[in-house]
Amino acid sequence: MASLIPWKRRSEERGGAIAERPRNALSQMRQELDTLFDRLFNGLPTLAGGGWPVAGWGFDVDDTDKEIVVHAEAPGFEPDDFDIEVLGDHLVLKADHKDEDKGGNGYRMRREHFYRTLALPHGVEAEKIDARYHNGVLEIRLPKSEEAKGKRIAVKAT
Repeated sequence: MASLIPWKRRSEERGGAIAERPRNALSQMRQELDTLFDRLFNGLPTLAGGGWPVAGWGFDVDDTDKEIVVHAEAPGFEPDDFDIEVLGDHLVLKADHKDEDKGGNGYRMRREHFYRTLALPHGVEAEKIDARYHNGVLEIRLPKSEEAKGKRIAVKAT
């Protein structure tokens, strides 16, 4: 496979361990774009499990003493469009919305898709999860079990 990359082969022939910078313009542009995207997306937060950064749709997680509250901005959907499930130790949020318009001048179709995953900590009571959708914001409340709530320990002076 390395023999298909001309600049890498030349570098190896000279005994160099690191490939030299590509000489043709297209390869150089590709390398510079890769570097640019790496720098651009490197500092943005990602959801659990890695992947693309959270961009465009707000996603907020609040961890309180009694529960975890997830707010996801998902405008343009209806409550029935959402499919929320717990798979193993992940909360999976999915929604699909299709809007069709057969007007006098033609046919217009718009489709929106929402998909996010969130790693759940140990001790979330999956059977008591509550989800509500209002004004374009999906709110999911994940109650914690007694063992996950923790116990505050007082520190005494000696």
